[in-house]
Amino acid sequence: MDSNYALNSRIPVQLANLTSLSNLYLSRCGLQGSVPYLPQLKVLDVSDNPSLNPDLTRMFQHQWPKLQKLRISYTNISGSISNAPMLVSLYAAGCSIQGSLPSWIYNLKLLTNLDLSRNNFQGSIPKSISKLKFLTILRLYRNNFQGSIPKSMSNLKLLTNLDLSGNNFQGSIPKSMSKLNFLTILRLSGNNFQGSITSSICELISLRTLYLDSNNITGTIPSCISNLHNLSVFDVSNNSIEGSVSLKSLINNLNLTYIDLSSNRLTVDIDQNINLYSKFKLKYLLFKSCNLKGSFPTFICKLTHLRSLDLSHNNLTGVIPSCISKLKNLDSFDVSNNTLSGKISIEVGKRLSSFDSINLAGNQLSGSIPSSICSKSSLSSPRIIDLSNNRFSGVIPNTLGYCKDLQLLNLGSNNLTGNVPNEIEILESLGYLQLQDNYLDGTLLNFISKLPSLRVLNLANNQFEGSIPTTLFGAQYSLLSIISLRSNKFNGSIPAEINNLNQLQILDLSHNNFSGHIPKQLGGYWMNFTGVFESLTEVYDIQLQMVINGIMLQFEKIYTYTTGLDLSWNMLDGNIPTEIGRLSELARLTLSHNHFSGNIPASIGDMSKLASLDLSFNRLSGQIPKSLTSLDSLGVLNLSYNELSGEIPKGIHFSTLGGDGWAFVGNALMCVEPTKNVCEVEEDDKKDDQEDNHENYQEDTNEKLILYSIISLGFILGFWGLFFVMLIKKEKLWFPYWRFIDSTVDVIIRCI
Repeated sequence: MDSNYALNSRIPVQLANLTSLSNLYLSRCGLQGSVPYLPQLKVLDVSDNPSLNPDLTRMFQHQWPKLQKLRISYTNISGSISNAPMLVSLYAAGCSIQGSLPSWIYNLKLLTNLDLSRNNFQGSIPKSISKLKFLTILRLYRNNFQGSIPKSMSNLKLLTNLDLSGNNFQGSIPKSMSKLNFLTILRLSGNNFQGSITSSICELISLRTLYLDSNNITGTIPSCISNLHNLSVFDVSNNSIEGSVSLKSLINNLNLTYIDLSSNRLTVDIDQNINLYSKFKLKYLLFKSCNLKGSFPTFICKLTHLRSLDLSHNNLTGVIPSCISKLKNLDSFDVSNNTLSGKISIEVGKRLSSFDSINLAGNQLSGSIPSSICSKSSLSSPRIIDLSNNRFSGVIPNTLGYCKDLQLLNLGSNNLTGNVPNEIEILESLGYLQLQDNYLDGTLLNFISKLPSLRVLNLANNQFEGSIPTTLFGAQYSLLSIISLRSNKFNGSIPAEINNLNQLQILDLSHNNFSGHIPKQLGGYWMNFTGVFESLTEVYDIQLQMVINGIMLQFEKIYTYTTGLDLSWNMLDGNIPTEIGRLSELARLTLSHNHFSGNIPASIGDMSKLASLDLSFNRLSGQIPKSLTSLDSLGVLNLSYNELSGEIPKGIHFSTLGGDGWAFVGNALMCVEPTKNVCEVEEDDKKDDQEDNHENYQEDTNEKLILYSIISLGFILGFWGLFFVMLIKKEKLWFPYWRFIDSTVDVIIRCI
């Protein structure tokens, strides 16, 4: 009953009546509830039912004497397992189990297969893992285990498949692993192992699969690796391994089907005349960034079993040889970022048409794009075509319409001319269309609105003209996340239907001839970010440029939280709508070099994620709203060359923006530092201060006059009183006092 999504209900309680049932398969059925007790079961598979809630403690309170295989991956389990003495296989991946490795596992002493991957385990793997001595398969990948791999794991003598990738182990790979004599698959990818690959790993003579990629491994690849004659898969990519590697030695001494030495510090020596043994059946040859030099290695054309070839980011020169048409099984072809030149022949183009992925970007290839790259007669067609950053010329072939499975088309940064062929409108799976930096012209055709899967549209730096059809923004279900039409000749108004693009992250319409007002409603995604922090470039390369603070920047990665709106260098006018403040998730807003007037909306202060704001070279007036000082996220501000006035608001963070005045120059009516203008308010204050000082001076003078008058009157009354007393006495004493009184009165009069 697997994959029966129509069930979509609780597990029927009537199942408990099937007491003789031995095998029950209910995976991927949308089931809910719990699992009934069935004592005769040998195999129980209820995996991939996210709404199912198996309570293991309750489920195993009874004996399950015959249960051997239990698959409960991707369900919502709780509790512990007991009373299952015959259990040999337990698959509980993706069950959101947290904490340390549960101790009840060690009671399942007969376990041979244990898969607890994709949970939330933390801490280290306990030494007691060695109690499960019958384990042959142990998968603990994509958890959060830390520390080092316990040496006791070497006691699992029967282990054939060990996957500990995607954790946070540190240190070196323990030498004790050499005791795992039966180990055939070892995957330690994506941890934090350091040091070099020790020669003890060469003692794993049964090893067939070895993944050590995405760690911090240094040193060289030990030569004894060539002694692992059973080794089929060898992946040490994304490390810091140095030295030279002889491809001839690896190929002729091992039985490899998969080899990945990409992104190290290695130099792979390739002998163009290498002789291959007939037993050699290499399917994956991945040598990205391996310092390959010289012409394209033609011996690769003899690898008739080859499915995937990656020679990107090297120093290969010359032409792409026509002999690759002999590789009938080749599915993925990546020779990007080399120095390959010449034309793509019709024969090579015809062979490319049956590839799943074609990446020739970043070379010096020239001539026209062969029409045979998409063939009507081909049974399969490419999903990915990337020919960007070359020297291709001529028109885009209309045969691209035959690539019915195409998901990404990148022809950017070439010398292409003419119109975009209408045949592209039938590519219903096309999600990424990048035609930037060419000489393409014509009107933007309505066919774009017929691409329901389109996520990225980049037509920047071409010669397109005309208005934007409203149908481009009309579909409510549109997945469009990135639109860049910068540096073309588009005109007309910005369609109000832009509000329908609920996934829109980046809109760049700069350097065109758009006119009219900004629509009041601009996009729900910028108002309520509900996505996850994933990268749009994890699967496909996106080449996008935006101007920030006057500098053209190339985005290396575009995440779902990378947002921006650039309408600069157009002829837009009117007021900036207050509704723009609702775009609380917008990180970059550039409206410079337009004809906007009126005040800066105070609502911009509500844009809590705003990191860059450029409103320069407009006709904005009024004061800078104080609400901008609350934007602690703001790192770039440019309000220059407007008609703003008044004092620049102050804030702990805001005052650090444009401290040298460049952010405010060209506003003649603005005042206070960092501009040199003096506010009119300050002039009025000075006049008021002068008037106040004059009044205070007059008041002080009057008070002093009154004081001196009182003192004088006191002296006069005192001395004249004395005079009349002396008048009664003898005349001979009269004259000296009279002279003293006369001089005292004279001094008092002068002081007054």
